[in-house]
Amino acid sequence: MVRLLALLPLVWVTGCPASPEGPVDAGGALDAPLADAGPAADAPTAPDAPSPAVDAPTGADTPSPDAPSEPDAPPILHRDVRCGDPVPEGATPPVLRPYSGAACPALVPGRNTIESGGRTRQFLLVVPTDLGPDERLPVLVMWHWLGGSANSMLTRGQVQVAADELRFIAIIPEKTGDVTIPIPFVDPIDMVWPYLDFTSDARFEEELVFFDDLVACVSGAYAIDEHCISTVGVSAGALWTGQLLQHRSDVLASAIVLSGGVGPASGLSFFDVRGFTEEPRPLPTLIAWGGPLDQCALRFETASQNLEVELEARGGFLVECVHDCGHTEPPVEETMLGLGVLYRFAVDHPFWLAPGESPYFVRGLPSDTPTWCAIGAGNATPRSGMCPSALDSCPVPALPPGL
Repeated sequence: MVRLLALLPLVWVTGCPASPEGPVDAGGALDAPLADAGPAADAPTAPDAPSPAVDAPTGADTPSPDAPSEPDAPPILHRDVRCGDPVPEGATPPVLRPYSGAACPALVPGRNTIESGGRTRQFLLVVPTDLGPDERLPVLVMWHWLGGSANSMLTRGQVQVAADELRFIAIIPEKTGDVTIPIPFVDPIDMVWPYLDFTSDARFEEELVFFDDLVACVSGAYAIDEHCISTVGVSAGALWTGQLLQHRSDVLASAIVLSGGVGPASGLSFFDVRGFTEEPRPLPTLIAWGGPLDQCALRFETASQNLEVELEARGGFLVECVHDCGHTEPPVEETMLGLGVLYRFAVDHPFWLAPGESPYFVRGLPSDTPTWCAIGAGNATPRSGMCPSALDSCPVPALPPGL
């Protein structure tokens, strides 16, 4: 009898039994020790921008030899920038969709309730503990794994620690429990978010509106940097992120996909992940997975590589990270801000970057980036070593080759 387990904690799963949920703990850390992050490889050299042809000036157009020359503007792909830097002249912020309800509720750090899509939804709101009155901060919308919850994403994702250090606001949605796979003789399995191909378009659209409503209400309650709204997903949440980055590329500045992606990735006829169906603005995206062993009813390596192909074909910028611990938490080191090493990608990539542009072409990957990450699809050197937890996060048998 096939049993899907809960998803990572960061239990990277589309299936693995989760620990009982306790009260919201804004300062929680990962239970398992994390290991093996090393210095980043030397920064890759970005290709030189082509020099446009210039007609030789003649007559009155010839500048005086003594006239001072104006400095050249930094070429695309060569700007050392991040969220919070001055917005270039002519760059316009994304237009946020208005709240679909009558009026946003009053919001507080911690658990909140909101009406969206005709139902009552919940989410956790995380702000820096020492939020300054004049701070205008990036926003990360963070989607949890199967078997997880907003609270487990908060604690195991070290979100409060990262928000304090990197200066961002986090929105962590709670699932509804109605996106299920019926399996004979067992209880239906909750797949958490509407990323599967048999989920109705109406339910899919409802979750997109939920995202819109969350961002709209948080932007009304806090000073946010509208040029730096990003999404982060883990396993089931990362499969949903693979859809969200297509349908909300007009708002999102970047995406972080941790054991997720797009279909086809099951090899089965009765269910699969939705594919890449839109023509979005190509977001800067960090895509990480656990190598060939990253399987749990779906092949997450396949789904991750599918997403890489689609984004690079559209000129998107990618950072690829490949560890060897299968469908479980990535082995990033706790002393290096843990998962904040990955969250930093979001605060480094504002909305106004040109397609394919990244400050990492100038300054290289952050110094504490794991050695198994690299710029570009297929460029990461997969990690090899001991894993921080047992590779038993998903007991579903591996899918046979060729299915």
